[in-house]
Amino acid sequence: MNNLNTHSDLELWRLVKEKNRAAFEILYKKYWESSYTTVYWLLLDQESAKDIVQELFVDLWVKRDQINISATFEGYLKIALRNRVFSYIKSAARQKVRTEGMKRDADAVAITAQEIYNEKELRKLFRAEVEKLPPKMKEILVLNIEDGLPVREIAQKLTLSEQTVRNQLSNSIKRVRAGLECYRLLSIIMMIYLYYIS
Repeated sequence: MNNLNTHSDLELWRLVKEKNRAAFEILYKKYWESSYTTVYWLLLDQESAKDIVQELFVDLWVKRDQINISATFEGYLKIALRNRVFSYIKSAARQKVRTEGMKRDADAVAITAQEIYNEKELRKLFRAEVEKLPPKMKEILVLNIEDGLPVREIAQKLTLSEQTVRNQLSNSIKRVRAGLECYRLLSIIMMIYLYYIS
């Protein structure tokens, strides 16, 4: 196990394809928290976020022979999570259409962000809301989203408890989402575009 910890992600994935469970466990532990946190921010639903991330990792193991990763493991995860979140949103939209008895096509509800705003305008909207956050809350959000630091490292860097960091992150995303409420699903789709698509 110690030797495996020195391997790169792609080297670990090659071992996973050879049915090496220890290598898979290292990748799982390395990326589960950040994957869950990002999906949770997009949906603000703990159970759905856990399900989406857990199902992805299960599929990674079960379908390992079919999955070829040539760039980066992290990049593959981002795209896979993006697709699953989009699918979740579309499925939820269809369910809402059925529940409310609406007759229009559910896919219209899940209109993509590019059909409404270009990326520059979306980033401007998001940035405007981030700038409204209290200084410490803003700093923690930026460290996590833009610098990619997990909760543990942010807590160490700012000399805060991990729970305080989690609370600040949760509150910050709620504020940003509230500021974008008038855009409804656009706020969710926007964040996927800004932080999943490289």
